[in-house]
Amino acid sequence: MILRNCRYVVTQNQKREILEKVDIRIEDGIITEIKKNLEKKRNEEVIDCSSRIVMPGLINAHTHLGMSGLRGFCDDAELHDWLKKIVSEEKRLHHTAEKQVELGMREALRTGTTTVCDMYDPAEVAITASKKTGIRLVNFPSFYTAHREFDPKKIHELLPKTEATDMITQGIGPHSIYGTSKEFLHETASYASKHNLMIHIHVAETREERAELQKKEGMLPVQYLHHLGVLGNRTMLVHMVWVTKGELDLVKKTGCSVVHCPQSNMKLAGGGVLPLQEMHERGINVALGTDSTASNNSLDMFREMHTCALLHKHHYWDATVAPAQTVLDMATLAGAKAVHNEKIGAIKSGMIADLITLDLNDENLQPCAKDRVVSHIVYSANGMNVSEVLVNGKVLVREKKVL
Repeated sequence: MILRNCRYVVTQNQKREILEKVDIRIEDGIITEIKKNLEKKRNEEVIDCSSRIVMPGLINAHTHLGMSGLRGFCDDAELHDWLKKIVSEEKRLHHTAEKQVELGMREALRTGTTTVCDMYDPAEVAITASKKTGIRLVNFPSFYTAHREFDPKKIHELLPKTEATDMITQGIGPHSIYGTSKEFLHETASYASKHNLMIHIHVAETREERAELQKKEGMLPVQYLHHLGVLGNRTMLVHMVWVTKGELDLVKKTGCSVVHCPQSNMKLAGGGVLPLQEMHERGINVALGTDSTASNNSLDMFREMHTCALLHKHHYWDATVAPAQTVLDMATLAGAKAVHNEKIGAIKSGMIADLITLDLNDENLQPCAKDRVVSHIVYSANGMNVSEVLVNGKVLVREKKVL
């Protein structure tokens, strides 16, 4: 396949180059050539990209796709009241989980996401839907005692039996400190270390969570997880709003990645803001996620980038904070680093062809110039501007329609 005459290519390479009017050749799911006027091979498909921005597919580093049917169910409620109602309704709709996950994956694809980190129970439904839709999946079975009890000594029996593939990566998702027992967290850390699995966990989302843990254990959330052996370079800490500088030093020391979900945090009114500047100053890897449609209410990562940039400029009283390039990095390269996949998140020879295109004919992307492309992606674009989506070199969205 050739993406012909790409008007702009946002490479996300080390130099963050933006190329103009070049062709991209894709063979067996891999980008093999990027240059002008590639000669078409016999039977090679050609897609005209002369009015397209071509960029890496976005990486949604935290969501719960099985909750897609709960969009709009319990809006305008605080987190703990919201959670009680959501858990009850989720149980009632549990038999429709596979349908809801597939709906979420189709929405993600339509709006330019090529990789999702999904945290849900049962985790098997995400595997089935990923195979059906073609989206790249990092699957974290969620263990939350409000749903059911778990024996910490039988983690191996609780995980999906499907082997990891190039398209599906398996991890473990203890829901949170308050939603999972101390014993289970300790066993999770041990099992993940032994089997080289990633851990995905909600941390320090609310002030109440922090205060209750201090009262019960005499430790702050990140300190507590470190004490149990949960922290490490294959651990993804989601939310991380109510944390101290000392905890951030511990995150940096242990090599964890953080996942920022600004729209969900703002909608549920946790009262705090993830300390993005302090994290970046320490060199902590911060990816972006939407959380679920029950708390967002969208899986559109363009909306998430836009909100992220504006939130931190406002919060720090500094318009130079969270510039467009940094936020785009969070939705691509930082997500790739968080899920330990060095073959996605950028466009260059040898990388996996997880690519999306934006339609420059759309009014909200005009006028466009090379020095405005990244700004347009973060501040002007939305998922409805996405025209084509390729995952592993396969076209899954064509001319704004999910195939």
